[in-house]
Amino acid sequence: MDDNEPGTAENAARAAPIMQAALLPGMVPDPDLRLLWRQSIAPYFDARQVETDTPTRLPEIRQYSLGGILLADSRFSAQTYDRDRHWMRRYDDSDHLLLQLFAEGRNLAVNGRDEYVQSPGNVCAINLAYEAKSQSTEGRALTLVLPRDLVRHTLPHLIDARGVLLAPGSAAARVLSDYLLSLGENLPRATQDEAPALIKATVGLLDALTAGNDVASRPAQNATLDSACRYIEAHLADPALGVASICRYLRCSRATLYRLFGEQGGIQEYIRRRRLVACFKAIGSPRHAHRRIYDIALDFGFTSPSHFSHLFRAHFGMTPREARELELNAAPSVPAPGGGGTSGAEAVEQIWRWAKTLAAGA
Repeated sequence: MDDNEPGTAENAARAAPIMQAALLPGMVPDPDLRLLWRQSIAPYFDARQVETDTPTRLPEIRQYSLGGILLADSRFSAQTYDRDRHWMRRYDDSDHLLLQLFAEGRNLAVNGRDEYVQSPGNVCAINLAYEAKSQSTEGRALTLVLPRDLVRHTLPHLIDARGVLLAPGSAAARVLSDYLLSLGENLPRATQDEAPALIKATVGLLDALTAGNDVASRPAQNATLDSACRYIEAHLADPALGVASICRYLRCSRATLYRLFGEQGGIQEYIRRRRLVACFKAIGSPRHAHRRIYDIALDFGFTSPSHFSHLFRAHFGMTPREARELELNAAPSVPAPGGGGTSGAEAVEQIWRWAKTLAAGA
């Protein structure tokens, strides 16, 4: 076919390679290379080389853009990485979820409240919505960068993921590690018309591996529990709130959900408790002072006045009417220095949690 014939330009565009960028030794003087490498990952971390008496590896990075997600293949000397509150404010548009495999070397990391070790065969989630700090040896890492909106809409159970993602040594962990390594090998030869299918395959694999029972690491369970609790809090007034709706949202099995809420007294008990707390707040709010207590209870799914009163008194140690009088007649509270103050309902809920965790030996 002649180059001027219709369709030639379109076929050439379809065969175009995916967008790539690389920073490699020899492209610039060594000191400039180290500085440019540090700048290339600045939206994520403030990186600093660990000073040693021995020669260190020159850094390099190859990054591939599929349009909706990124893959970075990096080699580096021993480094420290920091994403503190100042860095988060500076780069608040880069609060992505990173799924990272150390193909060589290891990394000691803290992300939010979770501490973990990154090592070969171990895919970890680094959540840039939380502070992060780590120190690595010399190594190589493959990093899948997932934008927060993509995670929220397609992988909601991972929105708070931090730390070791899948049970070490499990089949799921090996499959995901091999997949990231395969992406690193094959993306250099991928074309732009293949990118949508690769994104779909990547998201689908992550969903299949992480939404089931293979999510066994404590940090991953904590992330799923956090997502479930936020969903419950946002849907307390929804009559359809229950095991089925939460499982659909998290894309997890009933067994997984029951296991997650085992320490909370069970999923149904947790929902009922949060609805009672919501009722406490509404009953004692001046905004609802004109409403009947039972009407407020109905808003949160309590259909029997006597049953509601029994549950309320058992949980808070007072009747709904006594709670209204107490809250409406109370003097304005003065927050403790440096604190934001809590409502009576939240204080009671905190005391309840302390009692339950203390009984569990926590």
